[in-house]
Amino acid sequence: MHIAMNRRQFLKSSALFSSIGLAPAFLTQSVSGATLPVDGFKDDRVLVVVQLSGGNDGLNTVVPYSNDEYYRSRPSIGLKEDRLLKFNDDLAFNDRLKGLMRLYDDGKLGLVQNVGYPNPDRSHFRSMEIWHTASDSDAFVGSGWIGRYFDNTCSGRARPQAGVAIMKERPQAFDGEKGFGVVFDRPEQFGWREGKGGDTVDAFTQLNEKKHADNPTLDFLQHTTSNAIMSSREVREAADRAGHEPNRRGRPDPLQTIAGLIKGDLATRIFYVSMGGYDTHAGQLGKHDTLLSNFSDSLAKFQETLEKEGLADRVLTMVFSEFGRRVGQNASGGTDHGTAAPMFLVGSNVRPGLHGSMPDLNDLDKGDLKYKTDFRSVYATVLEDWFETDSTGVLQQRFDTLPLIG
Repeated sequence: MHIAMNRRQFLKSSALFSSIGLAPAFLTQSVSGATLPVDGFKDDRVLVVVQLSGGNDGLNTVVPYSNDEYYRSRPSIGLKEDRLLKFNDDLAFNDRLKGLMRLYDDGKLGLVQNVGYPNPDRSHFRSMEIWHTASDSDAFVGSGWIGRYFDNTCSGRARPQAGVAIMKERPQAFDGEKGFGVVFDRPEQFGWREGKGGDTVDAFTQLNEKKHADNPTLDFLQHTTSNAIMSSREVREAADRAGHEPNRRGRPDPLQTIAGLIKGDLATRIFYVSMGGYDTHAGQLGKHDTLLSNFSDSLAKFQETLEKEGLADRVLTMVFSEFGRRVGQNASGGTDHGTAAPMFLVGSNVRPGLHGSMPDLNDLDKGDLKYKTDFRSVYATVLEDWFETDSTGVLQQRFDTLPLIG
């Protein structure tokens, strides 16, 4: 078999891997072996990142109902008494967040108030990029914060599925030099795909029949393709034990999929999922109610499943959105792009309750909330106190940690 033929077959077939979620960076790395290293992964701990895409309205999620300015600013969309789940004299959950309220009452929910970053950007694309890369708003960084974490902690023997995103597109947060992180919408569809006539698989099968110590090019292809095949096999085997359950729309609930993959002992330490639709410029009340209800029910059920399976002590869930909404409602019964918003941490090891200062509706920046907690302090806390790894190399600067995990 000629070397050129193998290389052409390999490069041509890299598109097949991309279509099932394996990162292009992974296809250019020589990695092998099945053991996930223990360095950087404290006690098999797992982080689940939930992204509320579109800019969730924090003020109609965690409602400052004691502040008259809230109702003056939102005469038709401000949530009245009968729409509140009060948890102290000033704040309440939107009544569609019954699942979150249960988690709060059970001491498994930490609510970080007024989270943002300096010089905020109100573009969806740019603000999400800042959250994914953990960069300053005036800096453009090619790698993602999770990708850098994997680069700093994973040895060359770790599988690509150290990170798994249950979504259609690879999150920028996964971008790194070593290419860890796989992406798929449904795990049962993640796997090897043949080219026409089976020529692709035939080429790789011949390639892996023997060692090529005298040929670095073929040895590189052998190690890389073997690891890709093993990775897809391990994901599918774990998915067989996942027990997907449909959500209200008849589709698999991604958080239940993640719970199944954790139960199936997939060698993954960071899972990522995106829930969209939060760009509520018009007719916000009904749309936001549905979004929050689905999110809250899914998150509460996820935690219940983990507890039922004896997995809760291993898992921390972090919820964020790229920005909040403006304090005042607009003429269309919605809200426009804003700045600060709450983050949530869920788990048995979370220090429950409120963290950070309340939003100050009487001290705004051109109609927007002034953030009080930098989101990278939350990232630093997860890295330092959950994974017990140094956050400075990952975040590329030092941020104070918060008392969120204990």
